[in-house]
Parts: sequence; C-alpha cells; structure tokens
Amino acid sequence: MNKRKILVIALVVFVLLLTACTPQGQAQQEAINRAANREYYIPQNDVEARNYNWRLEIADDPSLILWCTFFPQNPSSPMITVPIMGKLTSGGKRPFSGDVNLNPASDGMYGSSGEYRYGFGPSGKFEYYDFYGVETFCTTVPLTFQREKTIIVMEKDPILTAAGQQAQQALQAGDPDLANQILLDAINQVQGGQ
Repeated sequence: MNKRKILVIALVVFVLLLTACTPQGQAQQEAINRAANREYYIPQNDVEARNYNWRLEIADDPSLILWCTFFPQNPSSPMITVPIMGKLTSGGKRPFSGDVNLNPASDGMYGSSGEYRYGFGPSGKFEYYDFYGVETFCTTVPLTFQREKTIIVMEKDPILTAAGQQAQQALQAGDPDLANQILLDAINQVQGGQ
C-alpha cells in the first residue's frame, strides 16, 4: 500500500515538473513570482468603512428625506421626483430566513437587494412608491434635472433643500402630515404649480 502511494506521489511530481518545463508552465511561474514580489498600497484612512457606516447611519434615520427621481424609459416622458421618508427598501429583504445556514445582514434582515425597491413618503404607509422597472436616482440633496440639452445639469435646488430640512424637522416632531404638506408645496413651487 505504501509503495502505491509513493508511486502516485512520484507520478504527480513528475507531471508537475514536466509541465513547469513547458512555455506555459514557465509563464505561469513568472506570473506567480511577479505577483509575490509586487508592492501593494495599504490603505491608511479606512474610507471604505467610513462610507459604509455613513450609509448605514443614513438608512437608519426615520426622519431622513430621500429625494428619488424616476426616469421613465420613454425620453419624452417627464421625470418624476418624490420624497421618500427614511430609506428605500429592497424587495428581496425579509425579516426571516428560509435557510437555516444564512445569517442576517447588518440591518437584521435576510436576503439580498432585489430587483425592485420601494419606499414611503412622509405621510407614511398610505404614500407608497414602488420603483420596479424604472431607472431611479436617489439622494439626500434635492437636485434639479433637465434633459432638453445634451449636457446633463445637476444642481442643488434651494427651495427643495429648505423644504427637505423643514420636513425633516416636522417628522422629528412627530408631524408627518405637516412634513408631507411642506414637501408637496415645495414640489409644486419648483414645478411651476403643475
């Protein structure tokens, strides 16, 4: 039995030595040597963790106003911007796991971000927005979009920015109706009373 193991080991070593002598084997060994001797930058500032934590802090603030703009596939259709209270939630997220081997994510939920996302306006559960099948851009800074020119211009909108801050204060004070009215008035003002 031991002779058989020794024979198998010797055969494997022979094959490895034989392949190392080929141009492909030599090229592979050179690549391994270059990778082993390469110097790599070691991050000093932990920006990745900072960004991750900031994203979690934003997602955990129930009074946050997130401005989400829908971009319909038809370029002649108008873009629609709506305020979302708190955060967008992924359709694939669930409070329970169907698999005993899964651990919850940092938000305590199971599953991955699905292909649709949804959120609620400042009025709460009766102001539901579903982002399924629509290109969406969301930000905590309200922006003004235009697509009449070939150059895309994005700038902070002072009316929506002020309204977002006032609505956030209203939500913190427990008045979602006031928050919703502030945002609706600001959107109407920006859109010219449409």
